[in-house]
Amino acid sequence: MANVVEKFIDPADGYNNYTSNVIRPTKYEHRSNQTKGLFQLDWTSGSVTLEGRLSPDAPWMVVITAMTADTIQEILLYNEMRLVSTLIATAWLGQTE
Repeated sequence: MANVVEKFIDPADGYNNYTSNVIRPTKYEHRSNQTKGLFQLDWTSGSVTLEGRLSPDAPWMVVITAMTADTIQEILLYNEMRLVSTLIATAWLGQTE
């Protein structure tokens, strides 16, 4: 069960063809050794890629690629995560503390 939920925010607030702000699910104040979370996608059109990286100077790596339907699934958490959407989609990341 997720007790902390964050939405992947579109900086332009349109949720259409965007790269989200970065979410840091494993930030220093995170007290759990839980390395898994839940990813929920509300998909309308286009494709969506979830990306993660371990450090701000590391390259972005694909966690889940080319999603084209509503989904909820368990994922591994990275230090930094973002969403890349080619058209219209919103998503959330849930985790336990």
